[in-house]
Amino acid sequence: MNLYKFTVVFVPERGEEDLYNVFVPALPEVSTFGESLEEARFMAQDALELVVLSKLEEGETIPANKKPTKVPRGAVVEDILVAVSHEVKSTPLTLDVKTAFS
Repeated sequence: MNLYKFTVVFVPERGEEDLYNVFVPALPEVSTFGESLEEARFMAQDALELVVLSKLEEGETIPANKKPTKVPRGAVVEDILVAVSHEVKSTPLTLDVKTAFS
């Protein structure tokens, strides 16, 4: 099992009480939100696990953690640990290739 740490920014939505958008500077493809800070943390954890696992399955490298360059007023910045277990398995093809794909 591998552990990864990412800095996450929880930005309150203007005009909405208890709605937080989630941003991860190291992984800009992570985009989620929560209807409370607690739910936003849960959603961030879930999204981070999925993105990290997807990158590992595609053979991509996991980027190093990045701190935000700007933090919007009222935002909460926290580090989140992601634990991912990833195994690559392959099964040799025992059938004739023409038979397997016909």
